[in-house]
Amino acid sequence: MIELYDRSLNTAISIDFISGALAHRQQFGGGRGQAIAKAVGLKSGNNPVILDVTAGLAGDAFVLASLGCPLTLVERSAILFSLLENAVERAELNESFQGILKQGFHLINDDANDYILKQREANKAPPDVIYIDPMYPHRKKSALVKKEMQILQHLHGEDTNAGDLLDNALAFAKKRVVVKRPVQAETLSDKVPNTCIKSKKTRYDIYINEKM
Repeated sequence: MIELYDRSLNTAISIDFISGALAHRQQFGGGRGQAIAKAVGLKSGNNPVILDVTAGLAGDAFVLASLGCPLTLVERSAILFSLLENAVERAELNESFQGILKQGFHLINDDANDYILKQREANKAPPDVIYIDPMYPHRKKSALVKKEMQILQHLHGEDTNAGDLLDNALAFAKKRVVVKRPVQAETLSDKVPNTCIKSKKTRYDIYINEKM
């Protein structure tokens, strides 16, 4: 297993799709009744094709894939992409994960905006849903931010083009764009979501594509 160690935080992160926190979330997270599943429109007889343009540690993508959604994951950090590749290589020997790979679980190392623009220019079929989980706003009390999130902030830096990403996503997605935010945070841009779904700490802003 490949780990990323941050000396300044004295902690390491890795990705494991078979055991640990992700496996626990898959088993006990609430299935199709959880907020993220409702936000992407997952319901009986409808497993939307999803493009996750901010893959990160792939926790949300793995949950959606476990619920039957074909996923393409875009991650701009070469370091995080290596962790994702390693996690898939280890998990592909597991029978349960083979089903996820068969339905679609593709990794792309690219900038999200660049990837979407290239897909549009090539007239590629749009995904049903584009999922965006931008870096959360910095909190005044840095101790409140989990160490793994601090590592992601070190790797990604500030999300200065999140509004552009929302615009590009809306121009490409077939049905909707879902943006994950802290429950009390401002929207990603001045665009008002059509609706939102909230859990205890998280809000999913849902933008219905006007092309529908």
